[in-house]
Amino acid sequence: MNIGVVRGTVTSTVTHEAYEGRKLLVVQVVKPDGTETSKEVLAVDCVGAGVGDKVLVLKEGNSTRLILGEAHPPLLDLIVGVVDHVSIRN
Repeated sequence: MNIGVVRGTVTSTVTHEAYEGRKLLVVQVVKPDGTETSKEVLAVDCVGAGVGDKVLVLKEGNSTRLILGEAHPPLLDLIVGVVDHVSIRN
């Protein structure tokens, strides 16, 4: 699981049936302290996230399959939560 910030949306005229009614969002992965990384992922939104939101991104085939209800979904990354606060204890 990663923390990321939603940077944009993806619009497509033709999509796989697994994505019907779901938003595709571009997410920049960040470190827990909020430091940006160079990694970006395309994720299916399951929680109503929007541009600028800090989110939890799940990357796992089995959970993705269960959440989307597809035997072999064509994408592995799912936004499964909106982050309110991150607390790091030293």
